[in-house]
Amino acid sequence: MLYLKVKSIALHLNKERAKEFVEVCRAHAEASKKDDGNIEFKMKYILLPGAVKVTFIELWKDRAALEKHNKAAQGRDHISKINEMRVYREVIERETED
Repeated sequence: MLYLKVKSIALHLNKERAKEFVEVCRAHAEASKKDDGNIEFKMKYILLPGAVKVTFIELWKDRAALEKHNKAAQGRDHISKINEMRVYREVIERETED
């Protein structure tokens, strides 16, 4: 199995843009849960003054499933919106044996 933790931070957002960022991230999480090979996909967020910090915690069957998800996600509208709004992205990845 492959465990993935992705943090995205969007800065300099007013209240409405912060809500929009959270909703777009939520749409990504809901779509990702349906991708083949997904075992678990959680989203957590913190609203800060002028910023939003979103963390996705993902568990995938294997690297092939994650790569297929990544390829499919690039064609989804919400990914381009997330990329447009965020200023920081950190990926923490760890593979585990069954």
